[in-house]
Amino acid sequence: DGATGPQGPQGPAGADGQGGVTTAGTNVTITGAGTGLDPYVVNAGTCGLSIGDTYQGGIIFYLDATGCHGLIAAPSDQSTGIQWYNGSYSVTNAVRDGIGAGEFNTERIIANQATGAYAAQICANYQGGNYGDWYLPSKYELNLMYQNIGQGNALGLGNVGGFAGNYWSSTEYHNASAWFQYFSSGVQDYDGKDNLTYYVRAVRAF
Repeated sequence: DGATGPQGPQGPAGADGQGGVTTAGTNVTITGAGTGLDPYVVNAGTCGLSIGDTYQGGIIFYLDATGCHGLIAAPSDQSTGIQWYNGSYSVTNAVRDGIGAGEFNTERIIANQATGAYAAQICANYQGGNYGDWYLPSKYELNLMYQNIGQGNALGLGNVGGFAGNYWSSTEYHNASAWFQYFSSGVQDYDGKDNLTYYVRAVRAF
């Protein structure tokens, strides 16, 4: 065989290829052809939800930073006068507060108080919008309802939740008392668990 000749010049660069991504996922869009001149652009879209909207069986009263998850209040009261306990004073350990704390508290109350007609139980039994994950709101969640869709009117929406009384929270104060909120003034206080004058409004997370 003869000697190998010199290497020839490099050919032109090939065309950009197009990627195979076709599914972006919920609330995410991908634009562009995936080439150097038209690269992919990924956009995390908004969910188009707002506080005060009717959604998944109730009224949105809180949205997290994504705008896609939050808390919903039932559209009407589950009771206009019911006791917090089931007839006996005890420490239920339903003392959490904050977002999502009401669900924990409700589970603790029911585990301690068992079946019966009382605030946490009627919320857990509620099936609004065919959802079965309703609960009695924590002290903090209750105040968000007052501020955002109640008489607090912090967002300028007015009382879109139709609140008309003083409402129990799921947050226990001690063995004989629990926190409630005056929706006429926004003041939170605690009272005996046997008080039959307080309203109940169930909430759920989404």
